[in-house]
This record gives sequence, C-alpha cells and structure tokens, in this order.
Amino acid sequence: MNKMKWMVLGMALGVLLSPLMAMAHHGGVSLALGPGSPIETNSPLTLPQGGIALTWRIEQVEWRKWTRAEPNKDDFTFFNLGASYGITPYLTGSLFIPYNIKRQDELGTNRGIGDLKFQANLGFHYDPAKKGIFLNKPEDTAATLEGAKKIYGAIYGGFTLPTGKNRKELGGEIDPGMQPGFGSHTFTLGVSAAGQITGNLTWVAETSYEIFTRREHFKFGNEWRANLAGVYELYGKPEKFISKIDGVFELNLLHLSRDEEGSEKLKGTGGTILYLSPGMRFSFPKLWNANLGLSLKFPTLKRLNERSEQQGAEGLEKVRIIGTLSFFF
Repeated sequence: MNKMKWMVLGMALGVLLSPLMAMAHHGGVSLALGPGSPIETNSPLTLPQGGIALTWRIEQVEWRKWTRAEPNKDDFTFFNLGASYGITPYLTGSLFIPYNIKRQDELGTNRGIGDLKFQANLGFHYDPAKKGIFLNKPEDTAATLEGAKKIYGAIYGGFTLPTGKNRKELGGEIDPGMQPGFGSHTFTLGVSAAGQITGNLTWVAETSYEIFTRREHFKFGNEWRANLAGVYELYGKPEKFISKIDGVFELNLLHLSRDEEGSEKLKGTGGTILYLSPGMRFSFPKLWNANLGLSLKFPTLKRLNERSEQQGAEGLEKVRIIGTLSFFF
C-alpha cells in the first residue's frame, strides 16, 4: 500500500508540475478543499481546530494571438503553494505563496515569486432544526455536505504584500501586466455558501471584490467575481483507495474595471467575462487525505472594453487549465 501511495502521489505531482500548466493578469487561489468542493469557487467549510491543509495549484493560460498585436503575449504559468490552519472551529487562516512565469513571443520571459497573500475565513451555518445561524463547532468543520441538512456559509477577507518584482524589462520596456508581482497591496472581501440539493448533488456559491491600490502613478482595475458551482458524486466507495470521484460544473463571472494611469482610465482594459468550467475531483483518504482536482475554464460570453486593442487579457484565452492537489493533516 505504501508503494501505491507514492506512485499515485508521483502521478498527481507529475500532472500538476507539467510544463503544459500556465495565467492572465494573475491566476487564482481558492479554498476549495476536499470531497464535494468545487475547484474555482471558494468553499465556505472551515478546518478543525489545529487542522492543517497543504495545497498546490497550477493555472495555465494559452493566449489567442493576432498579427495586429505583435509581439503577442504567449502564455502565463501561475503556481501557488498554500498552507491553511484551523485557528478555531469557525476561523481558518491561510497563506499563499505564488510563483509566476509570463512569456511574450520573441521578447522573452519574466518569472519570479509573486505577492504573498494572507486570508482568513469565518465559518458559520444555518441549522433549520434550531432555526438559527451559528458559528461552526467541531462537528461542523471540514464536513462533507452529503446528507447534511445545514446550509454552510463563510465571510472571508485577505490582503497581499508586494513581495514580487514589478519592474523587470522585456524588449527594453516595463509592462505592468508582464511582471511577477503587482508592486502594491491588494485587499479582498468575499462571502460564500453551500448546501445539499439531493443526495449526490451539492451547490456552492460565492462572490468577492478585490481592490488594487496605486503604485506610483499606475493602478490595476478592481475585480468583482461571482461564482456558482454544482458538484455531483459520480462514484463513492469509502473503503477503496480512490474513495470518491466528483463531477464539477462551474459558472465563473468576472468583471474587471479599467486600469488607471495617473487620473486617466486606460482604453483597451477591463470588461466582463463569463467562464464555463467543467472539472473532476478525486479523493484518496488513505494517501494523507489527498484530493486531486482538474478543471478546464473556457471564456464563453464576454464584453471587453475596446476589445480590438486587447491581447493577453482575461476573456481572450484559448483555455485555462487548472490543477489542484491538497493534503489534510
């Protein structure tokens, strides 16, 4: 069995660390851990007090290219290492360390550590039997939603530190969108909820707003996200090495405000995009409570500002490929 554990772990890491994996403006992070969780949409579930979750996430973007936009942005790779800790049954703290690789045709590649992100999740639930909303107790943590009558919720907030390099040149110029880091603090506030629809089907919904602060005379546009996910158990055998396989389908709405230079809002930036994101989750409870998630994210509906002037921006991907791997201790 130990040999099988290492074989599966090696295969999972091989998928996640493959060079086929890459981001836009930036990739994403989410606290979607374990069975019954989506991949892009944040889960409201909190960890048990003293519990630790380690996560790896890779997001790849292959950009559409046009002769009018040469030199085109080619592809971005966004890798995230995360660690979450159960401070109390209702409060989970997390740290995310990104590493970014951004390639632009013949101009070359910028790579490096991105901006460290800190996040805290306050978890609660609605109990119809008691007809009230309560902070999570030990029995409400890291719960599977199957069979649960409660509706779980969370309020979360986070911020980044400008630890990534943000003045690296490509082709003799400094492009803010091609930097490993943003060069300024960002602040995020969001809310998420989840519940059971039927025995095998659960829903998860989330919305968040991210504020970018100004660096020198430049500011990235703020981001509003609204995500809705359905997770369906396709296979469940608790005694097996692969104990559970979930099918995941998500709708991910993203609205980007325009970037700003000085007091001017820049043309050819910002817009609204709806992504469709089908995926799968595989649970390996005998492998250090491991969970592997794989997803494809397609821009389906979009309204971009001055679209003909944009390239290498959200909504103009061929596809995003997302891989996640988590362990719970």
